[in-house]
Amino acid sequence: MNKKTTENQIIEEEPEAEVAAEIAVDEDEKETKNSGDKVLSKKERNKKIALNWAMMIVGIIMMSASVYFFQTPNNFTLGGIAGIAIVLNKIILNASPEVAAILTQGVIMAIINVLLLILGLIILGKQCTIKTIFCSLFYTGIIWLFEYIDVISYVAPEGMKTLTNQPLLELIYAILLFGVGGALIFNCGASSGGTDIIALILKKYTRLNVGMALMLIDFLIVCISFYTFDVSSALFSLLGLFTKSFLLDSVIENIGKTKYITIITPNPEIISDYILKVINHGYTVYDAEGGYTHQKKKVVVTVCKRSEALKLKMYIHSADPAAFVIITDANEILGKGFGGTI
Repeated sequence: MNKKTTENQIIEEEPEAEVAAEIAVDEDEKETKNSGDKVLSKKERNKKIALNWAMMIVGIIMMSASVYFFQTPNNFTLGGIAGIAIVLNKIILNASPEVAAILTQGVIMAIINVLLLILGLIILGKQCTIKTIFCSLFYTGIIWLFEYIDVISYVAPEGMKTLTNQPLLELIYAILLFGVGGALIFNCGASSGGTDIIALILKKYTRLNVGMALMLIDFLIVCISFYTFDVSSALFSLLGLFTKSFLLDSVIENIGKTKYITIITPNPEIISDYILKVINHGYTVYDAEGGYTHQKKKVVVTVCKRSEALKLKMYIHSADPAAFVIITDANEILGKGFGGTI
């Protein structure tokens, strides 16, 4: 009797064990499929790294052009190490033109940046990344090279130290080049160093966040320019500082913006395969039921870049016209396959 009972229990328990094992396998498969980790080939990874560095270099060149061609000739100080160097160069020039010929703006920027990088490496450690060190040194190096070649004398009209006689126009281009260039660098996970390092140090030892610390430092530099330059140049600088800040935030937000896509469909397989194999992103699937029809459906959720979202939208329209698709903006994504900026 006991033997039979034991055997029956074993017979009855085995299917349950098999079902449990199958569920575990299904969960593992689901977790793998929905991991969201974008797998790149070696070629794609190298291409992404090369594009990242190319964007950084373009951003540095844009910032350098802003400082050399527009900020320095017009005495605009939009903050940062460039603003400090412009002010110091003017003070040294008034005191001793011979010394100012040696301690040019590019040289002053290089000295300050090297000192801040050393300080950053000591205090911040890993936060002072290789990219930031590269951008900081390359930034000051380009400005020094422009000064050494004296590029402005070749492109400015004869007898003028500025490209035009329109200071407002030059301020606009100074802001555009500086703001967009800085946003490109920041979007690549780097910075131009300088006051960014000071801001990170202030963040570490005070309650200030990086954005507020940078604004205070840049505002202080502009205030000093009221005593160094004429009032009109200082007022232009103050206007440029606030405009640059808004432009920088706007460009960073638009560059990093992604799309959050929700797809409600009774046929998720064709869409999910396309997301995995073509868009090369993960996705999440869960069950749903129509409130009016009570028809069983699946909800597929994924996140991708704007260009990828357009491609996916066009595919869904042709492959599953009955699918209900919701596309919204996602300003920041943190997790597998996506990175965030600090």
